[in-house]
Amino acid sequence: MCFGSNDDENLYIRFNSDSASNYARHYLEGNGTAASASATAPDTGGVFSNTSNGTSPYVSVCDIFDYRDTNKFKTIRALSGRDKNGSGSIALRSSLWRSTSAITSITILAGVGTLSSGSHFALYGIKGA
Repeated sequence: MCFGSNDDENLYIRFNSDSASNYARHYLEGNGTAASASATAPDTGGVFSNTSNGTSPYVSVCDIFDYRDTNKFKTIRALSGRDKNGSGSIALRSSLWRSTSAITSITILAGVGTLSSGSHFALYGIKGA
């Protein structure tokens, strides 16, 4: 689950400590009443989720494609959402890291403020060498 100190702020991901403007992102979000979409490029981090104030956390599942492939750029696909007693939202997001380097490190950053105590991130699906 992703908790943050500011409601509806973005969580960002950086690969290999790359903080240059090598990322692009897109999202489609709906809340049962309205939908919105946006795209941003270039940017200094790929967005994969919203944060929340801890009372109604976002939950996100992210896929990082071809993390070891040195012949293509890296793509993140994320599905996230939350329930706020009937006024929640769901979002489909994608981000692109414009690098052919293999991913060797991942940094998760709060867009504004800090992550709340109790935030949890898990990495799975990596086959052992």
